[in-house]
Amino acid sequence: MSSTVNQALAQQTFHPYGDFLLHNMGALGDGITSGAAGPMMMRTAPLWGLRAKSIFLHDGRAADLPTAISLHDGQGRAAAQAFHSLSPGQQQDVVNFLDTL
Repeated sequence: MSSTVNQALAQQTFHPYGDFLLHNMGALGDGITSGAAGPMMMRTAPLWGLRAKSIFLHDGRAADLPTAISLHDGQGRAAAQAFHSLSPGQQQDVVNFLDTL
């Protein structure tokens, strides 16, 4: 099966919409230390499949995307602030885009 999958995916480009790096999450850190990840560090999850989710963040504390964005802290705080500086229509455009992933 895996060779079939490998052949099907060979030379295909995909956009995971994630950097998969460890980031300082500030207050969102889960307190777990694992390998290179300290207690405030988490690896970025890919955004693909986001439209199928009904709860957000690693612990499910956000029920919608604007709330999940608002709760970003640490290295993500600037992105949350940038989102909130957008007009309501622009914020909805971002949410609409995320709902396509």
